[in-house]
Amino acid sequence: MNLNYVTTVEHDIDKLFAIGFIKLVEETTWLSPIVVVPKKNKIEIKFNVPIKKNPYLLPFTDEVINFVIEHEVYTFLNGFSRYHHISITLEDQYKIAFVTDWGTFVWVVMAFGVKNEPPTYQKVVTKAFCEYIDVFMKIFLDDFIIFSYMSNHI
Repeated sequence: MNLNYVTTVEHDIDKLFAIGFIKLVEETTWLSPIVVVPKKNKIEIKFNVPIKKNPYLLPFTDEVINFVIEHEVYTFLNGFSRYHHISITLEDQYKIAFVTDWGTFVWVVMAFGVKNEPPTYQKVVTKAFCEYIDVFMKIFLDDFIIFSYMSNHI
């Protein structure tokens, strides 16, 4: 690992471990190195994990906007850190194991940057709110849009 990133990566791993998003494992049959991606003013850790693509269709932005714009008033809500609210089943945790200088870890919750995070999250929230979608709600990834008319919006 590039020595310029060691401190930041170690800090991020410690933080994820402390809040229970990852856990140490002794052995695993799958293993990936972490990939450090320099960004403006920060670095981002990515995981090079070979995962089968989730075919769940994501909504088209234009369709969501065109549907909502027909209404008099709308409220936007953001599902901040959405992916961390989805637990990884125990039997699947080994599939997203990663190795660092500080040990081998697996994710306990869905990680940001994993290939199937957006469609998996979209599928979960669509199922959770299915009775409200198109009645007074639209969902686009982590954006929840509540729409109605002024008289009954509250």
